[in-house]
Amino acid sequence: MRYQWRLILDPPLTGRENMEKDLELMGDVSRGDSPPILRLYRWSPPAVSLGYFQDQEEVVDLKACREAGIDVVRRPTGGRAVLHDHELTYSIIVPEVHPFINNGGVMDAYRAISRGIVTAFNLLNITASLTPEIKGQGGLAPGSCFDTPSAYEIQVEGKKVVGSAQLRRDGIVLQHGAIIYKLQGELYGKLLKKDYREAEMKKQVELDEKAAGLEDLGYDISYNLMTRALVKAFSMVIPAVFTSHEGKL
Repeated sequence: MRYQWRLILDPPLTGRENMEKDLELMGDVSRGDSPPILRLYRWSPPAVSLGYFQDQEEVVDLKACREAGIDVVRRPTGGRAVLHDHELTYSIIVPEVHPFINNGGVMDAYRAISRGIVTAFNLLNITASLTPEIKGQGGLAPGSCFDTPSAYEIQVEGKKVVGSAQLRRDGIVLQHGAIIYKLQGELYGKLLKKDYREAEMKKQVELDEKAAGLEDLGYDISYNLMTRALVKAFSMVIPAVFTSHEGKL
């Protein structure tokens, strides 16, 4: 059986437009106005997104962001501040009871969606794998982003290359995440408040050892090629028929 899904391929949008659209689409699915959605998008200008519970005044240096031409926006999901620039971002919006995520919990959704992304990588001859769930680890915390290579996150050459976060509301799962092309730890540090930066950059040093972008690893994959691979992969693993198609491949 193949399930009806909606495909949205957006041009680069501002941080606020991207986050507002994810929530708007979540509402569409919740009301039954839309089938489940796969959305792929980018950011223009680049943006720092704050986790839902972070205090903007404590985290980001707004003056430094303005001078660098970088937006600041709040995500509906948790986690730490993330710089969105050299990446392709995905959103999956689907009812909790959908067979694709096995009518399941947080880990079921992460596992299913990660399987789709790994399939896309493999279609592009990028050998990717899921980090295993370690007994007693407790799984992947919603909103973990790039903090640790937790269970069912995606690694290439031992480096985490995708960071994801999840929100559940009214029986709907919104999971969005970044397929990173290039890590920018130095720029990220310059955009943070001094007190926050000191603690955060200790994490960044650890992150640079655990994570990488595809370009950092020597892969030359255009955003268009990655988009096509993701659409094909999710049509295979869901399996989906994209009956509504917005944007150009």
